[in-house]
Amino acid sequence: MEPIDEVIARAMARGAKQAACEPQAVSAHYDSVRKRLIIELVGGAELTIPADRLGLPANADLSGVRVEGAGFDLYFPAIDEGAFVPDLARAAIEHRLAA
Repeated sequence: MEPIDEVIARAMARGAKQAACEPQAVSAHYDSVRKRLIIELVGGAELTIPADRLGLPANADLSGVRVEGAGFDLYFPAIDEGAFVPDLARAAIEHRLAA
């Protein structure tokens, strides 16, 4: 069995590598008037995604969205759902989330 210190060191190295190349959120909020999720990324870029393109239940309460997991995850407490920021960014770039 591998020593726990080595397992932790490998996990930390993977996390550092991911943080260096994957988009991370600084903040996120739901604009209920425009029905869009707005995510500010590290570096100042902003993603604006129509709520109906997120794959979440229709008319879901997206207010109170929180940035978690060092900026890699979004959590919607009212519906107990989450989203992975790098996947959202890739989908937006590939125009799969365009309105």
